[in-house]
Amino acid sequence: MGQFGAAIGAARRARLFGAGLLVVSVLVVAAGTPADAALTPGIRILVVKTEAEARAAVAEVRSGVPFERLVRERSIGPERDRGGYLGRVDTAVLTPSARTALARTVRGGISPIFQTGDGFAIMQVLTLWEEQEMEARAQREPEARALLERGTALGQTGELKAAEALLRQATELNPDLVDAYFNLGIVYRKQQQLDAAIATMRRVVQLRPDDFEAHMRLGAWLFEGGQFPESCAAYERAATLQMDSKTAWLRLGQSYDAAGKARAAVGAYQRVIALLGTDDPALIGALFRAAMRAGDGAVAVEAARKLQAFRSGYESFQQLGEALALSGEIEPAIQEYQKAAALAPSSATAQAGLASMYVRAGRKEAAIDRFLRAVQLDPGNAAYYRALARLYKECGRLDLAIVSLRDGVGAATSSPPLQAEMAEELADLYESAGMPREATQERLRAASLRGR
Repeated sequence: MGQFGAAIGAARRARLFGAGLLVVSVLVVAAGTPADAALTPGIRILVVKTEAEARAAVAEVRSGVPFERLVRERSIGPERDRGGYLGRVDTAVLTPSARTALARTVRGGISPIFQTGDGFAIMQVLTLWEEQEMEARAQREPEARALLERGTALGQTGELKAAEALLRQATELNPDLVDAYFNLGIVYRKQQQLDAAIATMRRVVQLRPDDFEAHMRLGAWLFEGGQFPESCAAYERAATLQMDSKTAWLRLGQSYDAAGKARAAVGAYQRVIALLGTDDPALIGALFRAAMRAGDGAVAVEAARKLQAFRSGYESFQQLGEALALSGEIEPAIQEYQKAAALAPSSATAQAGLASMYVRAGRKEAAIDRFLRAVQLDPGNAAYYRALARLYKECGRLDLAIVSLRDGVGAATSSPPLQAEMAEELADLYESAGMPREATQERLRAASLRGR
């Protein structure tokens, strides 16, 4: 079978052979049965638990929401997967309340709300055209299913173009044939037709809103296509359908991250970790990063402490220091950065990180000392010179500030925009030092860099 077979194997074939025209025990008269006086036009039915839900549904139908869509999304009644379509109904089997409601409903309209044994119901009486279309569709059903079976078999053997043609024919014969759309979506994706695959899987979740597998695939394809907010929505639905699915919550967290929804990502990652029942370093790392972006210091500190059990390098102390600083605990943060600097004395990053913490604590001389070490260790990093120059300026040492920033401009050659910004800052320093000619030269250099 190969990869295609793995994607739509036994589970999909179960849908293929188990989703035929259902028979409702007391209501359905087979499509195509000649009409007589005892039969009404074809109807759809929506059943919900409460009268308030029924009233809300009526309001939405009147505002333009398709009745069929509401059935698929909300109904607890029969033939939900077919939009509540019951065919022609023998009025003799209806309850008195249903008969009364139906008698007051015209073709194309919806009935008054009436009570059933399961809750509250509304019926829609089909127009003559809709009725004819549904009956014609039922007559085409065997052919559509045969095409579905043949197309699926071809897809499993890798004959994707032929499979696509047959599956498309199946959906044309029966626009409600969910499995044909599902398998067609997989065929499109296998052929690198991502937009077509997404559009087709959207049709699946429209027809079957509770299809967990379809929402998961749709979320993955939307994520792949860079449609992160839409990917979030698909994974949210999947996670709601299977609250204990670790994969759904993990993918949701990743989608939230990609969509810039850091706080929501924190919640999703916490859910995955709780479901796992153990600490996974990759997940804890993702939680830490999301918490830092969300500004959630408490969660970030907890995650950073857990990460130290998995990582022995100086970075683990830096991470904890970063999280403590986010929580406003500057002195404990400094202690963690000091550990990092002691563990990695030759790391410019560790020295600069400690320097930044000293700056936040107002310890400028200590910060200058650490930035000088960072510059010595990584003389090509313009950011260190810039930070050093600003500290010198704050301490009233303009001469050293000018020297540091001048060296920084020279180190920033790989980034003309940054070099231009630093040249402007250097011009300001020259003006403050009473050196107008040098200031003008730097401004001309900044203008030239911006013009590149």
